[in-house]
Amino acid sequence: MIGSGRRSCTIGVVAALILGTGTARAAEPLPPTVGRLDAERGSLEREAAEAETGVAAVRREASALESRRQEMLRELAAEGAAIAEREREAQAAVDALRARAAERDAEIEHVLRAGGLWVSFAADVAPLLRSRCVACHTAREPGGGHVMTSHAALLADAGGGAAVVPGDVDSPLVRAVADGSMPKDGAPLSAAEVDLLRRWVALGARLDAGITPSAALVRIMPRRRQPDAPAAYGAALAVSALAFHPDGTRLASAGYHEVLVWSVPGGELLRRIGDVAERVGALAFHPDGRRLAVAAGTPGILGDARLFDADSGVAVADLGAADEAFAAVAFTADGTRLAVAGADPAVRLFATDPVRAVGEHADHSDWVTGLAFSPDGRRLASASRDKTAKVIDPLAGRLLTTFAGHQQPVRAVCWLPGGALVATAGADGAVRIWEADSGKETRRIGGFDTAVEALAAVGPDRIAAGDRSGTVRIHGLADGKARATIGTGGSPVTALAVSPDGRMIAVGALDGSITLAPADGAGEPVRFRAAPR
Repeated sequence: MIGSGRRSCTIGVVAALILGTGTARAAEPLPPTVGRLDAERGSLEREAAEAETGVAAVRREASALESRRQEMLRELAAEGAAIAEREREAQAAVDALRARAAERDAEIEHVLRAGGLWVSFAADVAPLLRSRCVACHTAREPGGGHVMTSHAALLADAGGGAAVVPGDVDSPLVRAVADGSMPKDGAPLSAAEVDLLRRWVALGARLDAGITPSAALVRIMPRRRQPDAPAAYGAALAVSALAFHPDGTRLASAGYHEVLVWSVPGGELLRRIGDVAERVGALAFHPDGRRLAVAAGTPGILGDARLFDADSGVAVADLGAADEAFAAVAFTADGTRLAVAGADPAVRLFATDPVRAVGEHADHSDWVTGLAFSPDGRRLASASRDKTAKVIDPLAGRLLTTFAGHQQPVRAVCWLPGGALVATAGADGAVRIWEADSGKETRRIGGFDTAVEALAAVGPDRIAAGDRSGTVRIHGLADGKARATIGTGGSPVTALAVSPDGRMIAVGALDGSITLAPADGAGEPVRFRAAPR
């Protein structure tokens, strides 16, 4: 019993010690820091809860505002649609009224013609004014305060009163040509020409039905056939334009009042396409190879652009006229669009099937010397004598980028494969590569002693540039280093074209020669005089 009691006592003591120890630790006071931190934590939790409540309130307010915004947008959209519909209705009403007015104009013209009381402004008066009067009576230089560049200008007061007052045969224009004081520095008009103007004014100075009053005289005059080309050329004529046919077996070149088509690589004359203005500024085959666009003109007199059947040489469409020569033409890769430009700031755009004008843009301030569509046809690059090159969205009519680094007239422009980069060259003797979107210059290829006149991409990784020294240099795009050269015999380069497969380069020169050479510079070139003989 004694032993048993001791054992029980021992166990009890141990248990008491264990329990006592636990009780003592639970009751031990916490450090003051813990209490302070607990209090701060509780305060932060309360603040967080309050903030959550605020966030919920803000979210509810934001949701309500978004609902109001969406409702306002729907209301604005509805109002915008209603306004657009009213605008369409108003425009339709205007168009209907103009159509009815045009019908009346046509009826009046018919009656007057039938009665022998009609003088055609477009066919008779406009050609006379343009050949004898316009040079001294432009908006920039209104001689005597009179502008005579359009029907509307003749009847408007440009500071010296209207040149023509309908029905008044003593109008300034009639009086000046009748007494011989105009043209100021030219031969007087004949009696028949004076009588024509006097009769037109006496009959009301009317404009032919369907013609816009503000249209330039050159654009409304009837087109007249160009002089025939000579049977043979007595002197060398600079090859100012070249274009490979899409099949690579033919090459078109500029001639005198004609386009010449040569075999490739033999250089045999295959066809002569006539009824072309004196000087051809640019050539471009439609991607299907069936049509050839010709940008040409007689300097100082007329710009004339036309579309020809490439096989028969028959003209199939007029692309318009201008007061100066056309110098650039380009098709989109799919052939659905065509651009034409020249010795004025305007770039004219056409759809090709059927051929019709679809827009005109004047983003430059001087002559446009080169055009090139991007590979996808969505952008159009242009080079200009105003020392810049530009990229526009031709459909939206929106200027996208301006490249202003040359500080000299820009003579040539082309897109590089992929459509991200544009190459330009010009009078400063450099080829520059630009990012099409940002306008940043990424590479400059120098070393040219004279102006670079022509430029073309060669395959996926090279570019060819021809200058006035008579040399075409082919450079790698990655490093800008020269890979090959093609010579013209010392005559300045005036035109450049690359075959569709990128294997051959055609070079036109000032001396009237064409050089056909392998693009890799490995083979012997073929050179021939580009003239009928």
